[in-house]
Amino acid sequence: MTAQPPLHSYLLLDGAQIDDLVARIYGLEESPSLHLLYQQSAYETLAEVGPLLVAVRPHSELAQVFQQEWKATAGIYLESDASEDDLVEHLRSLIHVRLEGDQTTLFRYHDPRIMTSWLGALKTDERDPLMGPVRRIRLPSDSGAELELLRENKPQTFARYDDTPWLRLSQEQLEQMNQAKHACFDQRLLAHLQRFFPDSLQGMDAAGQQQFAALCRQSAARYGYSAADEVTRWAGLLAELGSDFPQAPEHETYRQLLEQRGPLPAQRLDNLIAELQCQLLRTDKESVA
Repeated sequence: MTAQPPLHSYLLLDGAQIDDLVARIYGLEESPSLHLLYQQSAYETLAEVGPLLVAVRPHSELAQVFQQEWKATAGIYLESDASEDDLVEHLRSLIHVRLEGDQTTLFRYHDPRIMTSWLGALKTDERDPLMGPVRRIRLPSDSGAELELLRENKPQTFARYDDTPWLRLSQEQLEQMNQAKHACFDQRLLAHLQRFFPDSLQGMDAAGQQQFAALCRQSAARYGYSAADEVTRWAGLLAELGSDFPQAPEHETYRQLLEQRGPLPAQRLDNLIAELQCQLLRTDKESVA
């Protein structure tokens, strides 16, 4: 019987979500074997905020930090039975994809939520070629149990990076991953609201909080606000003024500010927040009097 090649463990981490990632790793590992996947690609200037692959020893300090801080949102744990060079090359080949219409975009497959909605939705015969030299991927799941993706058959060849992506995503796959992206943003938005507007979430269960986060996104989008910082500021208005903002009868002043033609959208948002602050200040003075 032919002996199976040994499995080596790695972390694929998100430099965009972990501050000073390289420095953090060197603080946890004496001589880490790490690779910035945007290096040697068309996106080299973004290397420090892109995906990073690092070998990891089970139960090491690095592995413990991953489990405690990064596992849910900022990286994945994987195992490979191939050479490290083959693994790096294959993972680098996945950093961008082609969409319908031959548009090219970066692909954040190293986010565990996106990985789950991408590979987790595929059948084995579809998944195996995409996993390439990756033998096993371990992902968190909503139930708290670990989701394990296994490659059943070893492909004959591994992919290599090219400036033109080999990987394509269908519109259906893109929509599935957009749902994962929204879930990721909603989680960060709820953390922001819990910190700065805790009363707005008072009495809501987890499902109710998720509905409120989705309402904030949808309400902001109706008025042309979709960037993360814009939606976050808009959510603060809903937190203070209620989920019927800005359609409630008492919100006439805010509607007038939104309908002004001169200011740019960002300025209109500033004006809304300034008006809210003025109203809160007037309310405080009246309560003192």
